[in-house]
Amino acid sequence: RRYDKVRNASVLPDRIVSLAQRAHEIALRQTTEGTVSPVPFDMAICNLYHLQRPSDRLGGHQDNVESNLSLPLVTISLGAPGIFLLGGSSRNDVPTAILLRAGDCMVMSGKSRGYFHGLPTILSQEFDDPRCDATDIVEESITVFPELNNSGTPHKIDDEVDNVTDGMAYVPSLKELRFVKAFLTTVRMNMSIRQV
Repeated sequence: RRYDKVRNASVLPDRIVSLAQRAHEIALRQTTEGTVSPVPFDMAICNLYHLQRPSDRLGGHQDNVESNLSLPLVTISLGAPGIFLLGGSSRNDVPTAILLRAGDCMVMSGKSRGYFHGLPTILSQEFDDPRCDATDIVEESITVFPELNNSGTPHKIDDEVDNVTDGMAYVPSLKELRFVKAFLTTVRMNMSIRQV
C-alpha cells in the first residue's frame, strides 16, 4: 500500500481543500495537538462500501505509508452509516466505537494519526437516526446546493463574485437526485482528504 502522486491527475478542487482546511481549523480549537498552519491538502482517497457485500470493509490498520504523519487527515462520510473503530498505537489497545453518519466530518491529527483504526461495520439506513434519511424529493421544494436559489439558478456567494465557477452552475435533474438518494442508501462512501 502506497500513496503516490499520480502524474497528470486532476488537481483537488478548491472547494474540497477549503472544506478540509475549515474542518481542521475547527478541530484545532478543541485540542492543542496537530499542525497549526493551513494544510495544503492535495489528495483525496474515496472508499466505497456496499452494504450487502461483507468484504467491503476496512480492517484495522495504521496509516504508516505517508511521509509526514504530523499532517491531519479529514474524512467526509456519505451514504449509509458505519461504525468506525479508533484504537491506539498498539493492536492491543481497546478501540473506541464511533458512529459515522452521512454528512459527518472527522479529523485525525496529532497522536491519532498513528493509531490503529478501521471500519468493520456498515449499517442500513433503517438502523440510523431518522434525521439522516433524506425526505422524498419534491419538485416544488427542492434545494440542491446552498449556492443555488429556489429557482435552481446560481446566485452570488459574496459581493465581489460575479460569476459562478467550479461546476456550481450545474443543476442536477430530479431523476439524477433520485438516483443518488437511492444509491446512497445501499452504499457508504468515505472521502479521506490528506496532503501527500
